[in-house]
Amino acid sequence: MKRKFILHTLALILFTALFFSCATSKLSEEKNQEAEAPSPTPQITDEDKESFLSITFAGDIMAHTPNHKISSYDKIWKDVKQYIEDSDLALANIESPIDRTKEVASYPNFNLPESYVQAAIDAGFDAFSLANNHSNDQGASGIAQTIITSEDLVKKNEAKGKQVYFSGLRKSTEESYSYNLIEKKGWKILFLPVTEILNYPYKNQCINFVHHTEKERKEFIEFCKKLRKENPCDLFIISMHANEPEYTRNITRHQKEYYHALLEVCDVVWANHAHIIKDREIVRDEKTGRDKLIMYANGNTISAQRTRPELDSKNPIGERDNTGDGLLYQVTFSKSSKKCYNENGECEEAVKITSAKPIFITTYINTAWEFVIKPLNQEFVDYLQEAGRSDWKQYIERRIKINNEYTKDITTWQ
Repeated sequence: MKRKFILHTLALILFTALFFSCATSKLSEEKNQEAEAPSPTPQITDEDKESFLSITFAGDIMAHTPNHKISSYDKIWKDVKQYIEDSDLALANIESPIDRTKEVASYPNFNLPESYVQAAIDAGFDAFSLANNHSNDQGASGIAQTIITSEDLVKKNEAKGKQVYFSGLRKSTEESYSYNLIEKKGWKILFLPVTEILNYPYKNQCINFVHHTEKERKEFIEFCKKLRKENPCDLFIISMHANEPEYTRNITRHQKEYYHALLEVCDVVWANHAHIIKDREIVRDEKTGRDKLIMYANGNTISAQRTRPELDSKNPIGERDNTGDGLLYQVTFSKSSKKCYNENGECEEAVKITSAKPIFITTYINTAWEFVIKPLNQEFVDYLQEAGRSDWKQYIERRIKINNEYTKDITTWQ
C-alpha cells in the first residue's frame, strides 16, 4: 500500500513538472512570436505623397464696344466658368488699362471698367498679366490708375476670401520688373509678365517691357536667372506678349529659339498677342527628367473682333473668324510635396507635366446680340440645333474642325 502511494506521488510530481515545462515553453514561444512580429505599416504623411497642381492658361481678355452692351458681365463666363474654377490656378492677360477716372473705351485706345475684370475674377481667374501692347493706351496716368484699380481689386477680393494677383506694371521707372510670388497647395510659383511690343513710345514707361533685340533678350534672360535665384520656386512662369505678326499661326524660328532659351531659366513660356490659337509644345528633358512648356498663343478669351462671322462660308478661316476662338489650356504638374529647389533657386527634383488638355472656346453672339463665351464641343452644337440656329450650328462644327486640324500639341525631347 505504501509502495503504491509513493508511485502515485512520483507520478503526480512528474505530471506537474511536465505541465509547467510545456506551459513555460508555450509562453516563451508566444513571447518570441510577439517580439518577432512585423511592425505595422507606417502611415504615409503628406510629405511622402506626390503633389499635383493644376493650372489653366487662357488668352487675351479684351472688350470692344459690343462687349459692353451685355446686360451683365457675369453672363460672359456662365458657360465656361466650370473649366476655370476646376483648376488650382487660372491665368489670363488683360489687354487694356483699367482707369476708373476715364470713360470706358474701345479700339484703338482701350479702357476697361473695374466690373469687367471683377466678372473674370468671379469666373475663377486668379492671376493676370497687365503687360501688353495696349498697356499705355491711356498714357502714363492710365498706367498709374490701372495699378491703383488692381490693388483695390486685390483688397476687395481678399476681404471675400479670394487671393488675386496682378503684375506687369511698375509704380516708377526706377523700379525693376514687377512680378508675383504665388503659393498654392505647397507650391511656389514665380509669375513674371513682360511685353515686347507697345502701341506708343516705350521710353520711360512704367511697363515690364523687353525690346525684341538680341542684346536686350540676353539681358532679360540674365535678369530671370537672378530673379529665380532670389525667389526659389517650384514653377517659374513667364507671360510673353510677343512681338509677332497678328492673325497668323506661323511660328518663326527666332521666336522658337528665344523661348527655348528662356526655358533654360523658367518652366513655362505663356505667349500671346496674335489673337489666334497656336501650337503648344511640351519639352521633356531626358537628363533632368523635368518637363517644361511653351504656349505660342492662346487666342482671344473674350473679344468682339469677330462681329460678322462667315456663317455662309464653307471654310471660315479668315483672320477675323479666327479671332473669335480661344484656348483654355489645362495643365497638371506633379512633384514630391517636398520643395524641389535649393537655396540658389536651382531645381533638385523633376517637376513633371502629367496632363495637358486643350479646351477650345468661342465668342458666340446670342439672339439678344450679346457676346458670350461658349465651349466648342458637341453639347453646344446640339444646343444650336435645338434652338433652330442651323447657320450657327454648321459654323461651330467647322470651327471645331479648324481648331483641331490647324493647332496641335507637340512633344519635344532634349
